[in-house]
Order: sequence, then structure tokens, then C-alpha cells
Amino acid sequence: MNQTNQSNKEKTIIFIAMALSQPRCIKRVESIKDYGFNCVVYGYDRGKYDINAYPQDVNVFHLGVLKDNEYAGKAIKVFSDIARIRKRHHKEKPIYYAFGIFQALYLKLLGERYIYEISDILYAYPKFKRLMSLLKAIDKRIVRGSLATVMTSGGFYSFFNIKSPKIFVIPNKVSPSLLRPPLKMKYENAESLSFGFVGSLRYKTILDFAEVIGENFPQHKFHFWGGLKEGPLKTSVDRLTSCYGNVYYHGAFRSPEDLPKVYDSFDITVSCYQLSSLNERIAEPNKLYESLFFSKPIIVSKGIYLSERVKELDCGYCIDASSKESIRIFVESLFVGSIFKLSEHISHIDEALIINNQEEFNEFIWTTY
Repeated sequence: MNQTNQSNKEKTIIFIAMALSQPRCIKRVESIKDYGFNCVVYGYDRGKYDINAYPQDVNVFHLGVLKDNEYAGKAIKVFSDIARIRKRHHKEKPIYYAFGIFQALYLKLLGERYIYEISDILYAYPKFKRLMSLLKAIDKRIVRGSLATVMTSGGFYSFFNIKSPKIFVIPNKVSPSLLRPPLKMKYENAESLSFGFVGSLRYKTILDFAEVIGENFPQHKFHFWGGLKEGPLKTSVDRLTSCYGNVYYHGAFRSPEDLPKVYDSFDITVSCYQLSSLNERIAEPNKLYESLFFSKPIIVSKGIYLSERVKELDCGYCIDASSKESIRIFVESLFVGSIFKLSEHISHIDEALIINNQEEFNEFIWTTY
């Protein structure tokens, strides 16, 4: 912390999170708090990530539950809540930190100073196809009106194509609170592999991969890690675990505290996104950096931004995951010994490329406040 940080405590950053216990939000708040700012967090329960917690010295306020896909009701509630938050903190003259487009748009219209973080392009899904050009134009205005904008993927940066010193590309890397473990090597003549999916399950491709392992490769294992709400996805996972003795569901975990245990349970990460939306094609998920940190090769869908990053780092496999047959052919081609050699290569990748570091961004906030 530099000498100016002593007076940062008089400067308040108010974070508004659409998913209160999302690990990325907690990581961002922790870094800015550690730089010396007074941080206050408001946010919603989305039924996900509710096992994670903020530091004890950060004031956190729950704003209730937001249901998925109810955009009109969601927009009205967020606006109402921001109005109340502004009234409560008016005398502090804070900077607001918006973890989503709704909050950032309202703060811009209300004339507040705000920082905008883009980790998901809401309108880049097929159902918004006809409105995409209009919504993108609005979003670019929000970016230009911000004090600073954080984008969690270089793919997002290319999508917006705005050249500005106040735009920071900060991928969702691993928390500096973790110590990188030494590589655990296995014998090359081992006959089995353990595959693992970590995080919020949204894609049929992941379910297909697990089913391929269960149905065709009894010598291998597949592990699901991450909380699931009751619904179709939970039902599908329950069906797979009941049908196949080599498919496992472990439930929710704390991030980053439980990550060593999670990644120690498998040999290779499965992160095959579906290609149905632009958002998936240009995202840069944290699973890439977690896999690098724990020296695990990663399997991703080919032809997307993530696959380009995997090729650059030589840290995994880019495959056609569009059908069970193509997945089966890929798994059949894997040689266990080559997986462990790839793990050894990954273990030598510089930690500076893997660990979260936003010092430049934190300093920018200080000089801008």
C-alpha cells in the first residue's frame, strides 16, 4: 500500500452486485479494500454462490432475491434500490461500482460517478438478436460515461473496440490468498483419468461430456463441483450420478478456500462452452486460470476466444463438443501419459500470468477520486 492510501479510508466505494456472493465480486472488493478504500457492498441473492462471504470488516447489505429472466421486474427493483442507496449515502459523495449493465445505466442517467464492470454481455444471447445493435450502442455510451470500466475478457475489449486509458482488461484470475501447490505426478502407465467441471452449470455440452464418460469409459471418472438449484440441470446431474457409478456430484464449495480440494480431485478440467451465443464465444472464464494454477490441462470448445488463449498458453485441448460422438472420439484418443506431461509443462507457467493483480486499476481509482 502506498503512502496516499492512509487517506483513502475517507473515500467510499459503494459496490452494487447482481449476485452478492459471486467470488469475482468478493475478489474485486477485497483488492480495493486492501488498497485502503472504505468499501460498502449492496447486492442480491440469486440462489448461487451463497456459500462465499466477504471480509468481516466490509459492510454488506442484502437487497433481496432476483429471479433469472424476469427482466422487467428486475429492472424496476434495481432502480428503486439504487434510489434508496443514493439517498442513504448522498453526503459521502461516493464512487459507485456497478457489477452489471442495469446498475451502470441507472447511475449514468442519475448523474453519479461510477465504475462499470463487464463480465457478461447480457444482450449477446440469441433472444436479444433484434435489439443487439441498439443495446450495444447504449452499452458503449455507458462505458464512455464511466470513470473507469473493467472488462474480464480480452474478447469483450475487441467486441466494444473502444480505445481508452480508462478501460482495464482484468481477467478473473486466481486470488493471491492461495499458495500454488507443487505438481503431483502420477505413473504414466495409469489406465484412468478423472475429469472435472467446476462452477455454475449452464451448458448441455458439459452434461453430454459426463454422459459420454459414464456410458463409454468405466475406467475414467467425471466430477461435478458447484451448487445447483432445483430444476432441469439438477435433475440431469442427479440422473447421471444414479445411472453411472463413475459420475459424481459434490455440491457447492467455498471459493477460493476449497479450490485446492476441488482441483485435487481430478486430472483435467472440462470447460466446453456451447457456441449458441456471442457471449460464450468471447468470454474468458476463471476456469482457465484456476486450471493453470493447479497445473491441470483444460478442455474447451474450439473456435472461440477461450480456445485461442488455450493455444497461446499451450495448456489444453480445443475440441468439437457439439455431439456425444465427437466427445467420445476425443476421449478415446487421449493418452494418459501425455496428460501428465502437459500438466508438468503447465506447472512451469509464470504465476504472474495466473494470479489476480489489479494494482494499476486501484491506483487509477485513487487518482480519479
